[in-house]
Amino acid sequence: RTRRGLRSAVADCEPPAMASVLVCVLHAALWLFSIGLFLVVALASFLRSRRKNERSVGFFHPFTSDGGGGERVLWCAVRDVQLMDDTVTTVVYTGDALNGAELQKRAFERFGVELLRPIQVVKLVSRNLTLPEKYPRFTMVGQAIGSVIVTTEALSKYRPFLFFDTTGHAFGYPIVQLAGCRVAAYVHYPTISSDMIKRVRSRAAAYNNDTKVTRSFLKSSLKLIYYRVFAVMYGLCGRCADVVVVNSTWTRGHVTQLWGGAPRTVFPPCDVESLLGLDDSRVLPDDSRVDQGVGDADEPSTSNKSTAKASTSAKSTSKASSRYSGTSTSTESESREKVVISVGQFRPEKDHALQLRAWALMKNCGGDKAVKGGDDQAIADARLKFVGGCRGVADERRLKGLRELCVELGIENSVDFHVDVPFNTLRKLLIGAHFGLHAMVDEHFGICVVEYMASGAVPIAHASAGPAMDIVVPALTVHAKGQVGTSSVGSDGKASEFEVKDGGGVNPAAWSGTTANRTNDSHNSHDDHHESPVGFLACNETEYAACLSHALRMRDGDRRAMAKRARARAARMFGETQFSQGMRGALSGVFQKMEPVTDLARKPKRR
Repeated sequence: RTRRGLRSAVADCEPPAMASVLVCVLHAALWLFSIGLFLVVALASFLRSRRKNERSVGFFHPFTSDGGGGERVLWCAVRDVQLMDDTVTTVVYTGDALNGAELQKRAFERFGVELLRPIQVVKLVSRNLTLPEKYPRFTMVGQAIGSVIVTTEALSKYRPFLFFDTTGHAFGYPIVQLAGCRVAAYVHYPTISSDMIKRVRSRAAAYNNDTKVTRSFLKSSLKLIYYRVFAVMYGLCGRCADVVVVNSTWTRGHVTQLWGGAPRTVFPPCDVESLLGLDDSRVLPDDSRVDQGVGDADEPSTSNKSTAKASTSAKSTSKASSRYSGTSTSTESESREKVVISVGQFRPEKDHALQLRAWALMKNCGGDKAVKGGDDQAIADARLKFVGGCRGVADERRLKGLRELCVELGIENSVDFHVDVPFNTLRKLLIGAHFGLHAMVDEHFGICVVEYMASGAVPIAHASAGPAMDIVVPALTVHAKGQVGTSSVGSDGKASEFEVKDGGGVNPAAWSGTTANRTNDSHNSHDDHHESPVGFLACNETEYAACLSHALRMRDGDRRAMAKRARARAARMFGETQFSQGMRGALSGVFQKMEPVTDLARKPKRR
């Protein structure tokens, strides 16, 4: 009886107690909403009280000294805006301690980009809040909040007509709209993508999905919820942009899915002109140094930031490193040794370990029919040259691990590491390379692949995202049974079909006449399926080994023909001229909404 009485008493008390809690939660939510609304209105009033510079474009690029492809995009975009209208003021938001004249000089010396007029500089003191190292946990959220703070600082110091973000910090766009400015964005890659979410859902280990998470159902579930909520917020912020330009077909697909609309694809301004002028003799100058073995090809670092971002067009000077020497002819050098180059920082996503395993499989044959047969001497003499840089201690440890892996695989005598080399050294190494290796999954674009093609090195790239959809088009794929054919890449950037050519295509001479069967929806690739292949695509170490084996056995004439087609595509698609045309076309609509100079002169200046 006592127990029944207690249960009855508890049941009688539950409804009022639950209602009380619900009322408290609603009150708290109302208070939070009111406080948030008040802060938004106050922030909007504060920002709009700043003087608005009607005929001006502010370029948001907090780090203007990274020496990479993003910085080249910045200066080319500034130059294009100056070309569009000589009455428009160009401003750069940066945290670097350089004035406008110094930045203008740097743009010319580092990238060969000559600005037409002086630029103004707005100094950002809070830019470090956007660094991922600041947030060892919940990195994306930390960077998002940091970008909001930095964007607010930028607009409080200078309020332009058009706020042009060239770094991808979309969470600041609502702040720009609150300030009464237009938003333009050049998106190199989405902060989060459906591929990242799928990887977490399938519990697949990757450089951004730790094994500690993949082994735990609870942690994976919580991370999946975190990613999905973040993706929704990222999409809402991205919808605040008036003009959206993306760097590849793959990026366009993901940005369209998250942000909506119809972003315009404008490929990055790769420095193909300086590489296209190089002689495709595959012989380096007579003063080249002979490098052999793991660790013998390291160049001293001139700067920790002078890394293989040289592959994204950072320019400097230095000595060349190569195994070639003397005055050998092109034919003699090619029959003696073929060189494969791999350019990229020693970051986990570049997957240098896969490249080494594929190289070992090719060298040792591994009992795989895909790798056996043909001219084994060409494979025995071939060398692999890694050109990259280390951003810090973690990358240095990774480089040490790669050297150890070479010894473990027994390939240390055919692999060289060139560390922290400047652009001129990279360029000379590219001249001496016959093939270029790339293994990053879902790389949004792939500037290093373009540089391979422009320099005459036939690319062997990963069959996903930018390289597969936009750059190595059309391409050949060598499957495990030695079949050579053309790959079909869908709109998601993944190789989905395989068309066998010439009954397996084991004769490289037959490759020059093949055509690609692609479902590429890139707006610039409508005629590409009528062309002959410009390179190779692979997905795993077996396919990479097979591609390398077939490529190294190609006759010199066939390789040169493929390299010539690759160079022609690089010149046609990826130069600064193409970027300038695309960028000016994308911005023309928003420029028409600027107030004319005559109307602006009648307005009283607001302080």
